[in-house]
Parts: sequence; structure tokens; C-alpha cells
Amino acid sequence: MKLLSLLIATLLGLLLLTRVRRAVAFTLVGVIASTAVAPPAMAQLGIPAVVAAAAQVVATINNLIRPLLNTINSTFGAINRVLGQFRTLWEQIVYPLNLVNQARALVNSMIAQFRGPLAGLMRVNVASAQLANPMALEGSIRNRSTGDFAQLTNAFRQTYRTIPQPADAHPMERDLADIDDAMALANLKTLKASDAMVDQMMAAGDTIENEGLVMAPGSAPYLAGAGITAAVRSQAMMQRMIAAAIRQEAARVAHDNTIRKRNAMFGAQFRNDVQTMFKK
Repeated sequence: MKLLSLLIATLLGLLLLTRVRRAVAFTLVGVIASTAVAPPAMAQLGIPAVVAAAAQVVATINNLIRPLLNTINSTFGAINRVLGQFRTLWEQIVYPLNLVNQARALVNSMIAQFRGPLAGLMRVNVASAQLANPMALEGSIRNRSTGDFAQLTNAFRQTYRTIPQPADAHPMERDLADIDDAMALANLKTLKASDAMVDQMMAAGDTIENEGLVMAPGSAPYLAGAGITAAVRSQAMMQRMIAAAIRQEAARVAHDNTIRKRNAMFGAQFRNDVQTMFKK
């Protein structure tokens, strides 16, 4: 009801202000018309006529305009009081400034407590290879980049060597070596992609923390939504790594089973060779 009364008072003030403008305009037009269109005999009055017209304007201002201006000022004062009440409501009830400042202080404390140590852990050098080829491979594995897969493949082949030629190994042995190398390279590439994703998640976390220090009241849901989105992406990358581990385990089981098949094949071939030998 107070807000409705305020709106009505504002509209009344505007209407009164329009009436004031019209009254002043009519008064000035009357004065100008009386002085410009008056017959020459009236011009003899001269200065007294101008003084009388000015006095009429002053009287109109004092008697009509001033009360209207006072009403308008009173209306604006009521508007300012209502706006002040709204400001008090938002600052003390809806978004208390002391609690907002307390939350910002908490964010600042968490940044100071965790960001430095986490960044230090990410920069810890755990490389342990000593020779040239293994060092190149380890460096490519740990550089958290997805743009050097060709260099990774080359370093992998230099370290673990290429597949034997057909004249040097049984076809089954060559197949096993090929699939084992392929699975290992695929998982290493997935690992590099995961490391790159970790860097992006860390950067996103820093951004959300920084925004938490300067966010306006009411914007917390947007930051929470950004954090949830980043968490979902991180979970998707974790699921991808789990899938890679499952594929690697399946390839290992298949490798072990292939060795059993190879042993059975070699056993059958040995029996055939022995039987052929005794027949001769």
C-alpha cells in the first residue's frame, strides 16, 4: 500500500508540474501579447506597464508555482525515504554486508591456504630417467601437452624398439608386440590429455576463487553453476581414464591368454614333429 501511495503521489506531482508549466507559459504569453499588441496610446505607460506585468508573474509564482514545487519536493522526499528503506532491507536482511564481507574473507583465506601448496605440488619434478631415449620419453609423457603425439610415438619406439621383422619373429609374436605397443601408446596419450585437463581445471578453480572475492550479492548461484560444470567435466575425464585402465586390463588379459594359445600351438607342433621324426 505504501508503494501504491508513493506511485500515486509521484503521478500527482508530475501532473502538477505540468500545470505549473502551462500556467507560467500562459502568463508569459499574456504579458508579451499585452506589451506587443497594445495600441500606441498604451505605450505611454512605458515602465509602469512592464513593472505591473512582472509583478503579476511574481505573484503567479508565489501563489501557484511555489505550493506545487513544495508538493513535488515532498513527493521526492517520500520516494527517497522508501528507497532508503529498500536499501536497508537489502543490506541488513537480504544480503547483510557483514556476512558478505565474512564470506569474502573466507574465500581469501582459502586461496592463501591452498592455492600456493597445490601449485607447488603440480610443479614437483618427479622425472627419474637417466639415459637419452628414456629421458625423451619421460619428458614427453609428463609435459601435459596434447600437441606432440608424434614426438611421443617416436620416443616410445626409440625406448622400447620397433616390432621385429617377419623373418625374426613368429607372426603371433609380432601381433602381440604390435597390440601391446598400441595399447601402451593409447593410454599414454590419454594420460597426457588427462594432465592437460587437470591444468584447465586448476585454472578454472583459480578463476572461480578470484570471482568469489569480487562477486556481487546474488551472483553466487552463477559461480556455483560454473563450479558444478567444471566438476562435471572433471568427472567425465576421470571416467575416460577409468575406461582407459579397463581397456589396458582387457588387453593384458588377452595378451596372457594369447601366450597360452601360443604355448598350445607350439606343443601341438612339437608333437607333430616328434611323430614325424619317429615315422622316419
